[in-house]
Amino acid sequence: MTSLPPAPPDTGRFYFRAVDDTLFVFDDVSETAHLLNAAAGRLFLSLSSTSVAPEHLAEQASAGPGWRDCLARWTDFGWIARDGSGRMRLRDRPVRDGEPQAPSGASAEQVIAHRRVRLAGRSFDIRLIAATDDGAVPQAGQIPAERLAAALRVMAFLDGFADPMCGPGSPPPDDGLDLILTPQATIVRCGPRMLRTTDEAVAAGKLRLWLLDLAYRDPRPAILIHGAALALPAGAMVLAGVSEAGKSTLSAALVARGWRFGTDDSVALGFAEGRARILPCPGAISLKPGSLAPLAPFHPGLAALPLVGAGAKQGRYLALPPHLHLSGRGAESDVLGFIFPRFLAGAPTRVEALSPSQALLGLMEAEFDIGEAAGAPELDAFLDLVETVPRHAVTYGDLGEMDATLRDLLAAAAVQAPAGR
Repeated sequence: MTSLPPAPPDTGRFYFRAVDDTLFVFDDVSETAHLLNAAAGRLFLSLSSTSVAPEHLAEQASAGPGWRDCLARWTDFGWIARDGSGRMRLRDRPVRDGEPQAPSGASAEQVIAHRRVRLAGRSFDIRLIAATDDGAVPQAGQIPAERLAAALRVMAFLDGFADPMCGPGSPPPDDGLDLILTPQATIVRCGPRMLRTTDEAVAAGKLRLWLLDLAYRDPRPAILIHGAALALPAGAMVLAGVSEAGKSTLSAALVARGWRFGTDDSVALGFAEGRARILPCPGAISLKPGSLAPLAPFHPGLAALPLVGAGAKQGRYLALPPHLHLSGRGAESDVLGFIFPRFLAGAPTRVEALSPSQALLGLMEAEFDIGEAAGAPELDAFLDLVETVPRHAVTYGDLGEMDATLRDLLAAAAVQAPAGR
């Protein structure tokens, strides 16, 4: 990239790297990713190594006319620090608040659901608990219905990799996590780690992240992408996209046509020996009512499955048998490409190649996170992957045509992949 100067040493809070004519920035404090255009990237880099007086900033950074708007937005993000003379620089990592406290009094916790799951050869107990912050026994109706519905969807997802060895006389689990519902918030508890939030999606994401972190040790989960992972013997494709893009229906159809299933919710990537690998988490696939008709030929029992959840998120959860799961071993787990699918009823199949920055923007829109032990080396490996493998946006209106298209794209990507991968 020629339009940005070389990046100075990392500040500790921010990871940044040029991708095409943009600057990718990851803020470790807010755990958010940003993609800056060239002018904003130069402005960011001018603040990353030294304090700058406002009157010199635009000239030094060769920033465009919107530089003041950038600074205002970055100030709202908490990125900008000012000294007594008004000079500005990027703000360092703040002191973190203390860990959130669990509800007091073990007697106030009531287990309302439980799952024993098996992932990467290890077993885990996941408990859904109702509790109160004041130590009182939870009463019926105290937990908001929306919070409870979201938690029940998490438990239904876990049915996709239920431990077949669980039963009377089975050995104890290797580890466990708790999803605790209170009238005020949802708490995720994993040993000494704890998260308290009022956002049910954040709680579900953290539970999956910590579960993956417990299950996989070599490689560790580095990047988690909202999407699906499907594979053939030659390798795997990551199907990324926002909600309602049709990934779940597509995943269920592809598995019925011979693809191996890695996940349909949060794709975990691990990096080792120059390879990017799918770390399977084959949870049950959440399917909305509109999926019943197109999937009926492949999964005839789908309509008989119970509805879980409430409102727009309500769905039937399809647990696939273990022999259809991605093994996590061999070439089939190697990531060979990124696909951004979009279903459009009646539309012909259309394939568009994407640049690295276009694909990165698509991954950011789909949302991705970094693992507990991940840092700059893992982000470097992730961006190397985005820049190296094929990237395509695919619009489709027919599941059979989409299957054939993805097979062709995967075969072409396997030919391009480095030897000895």
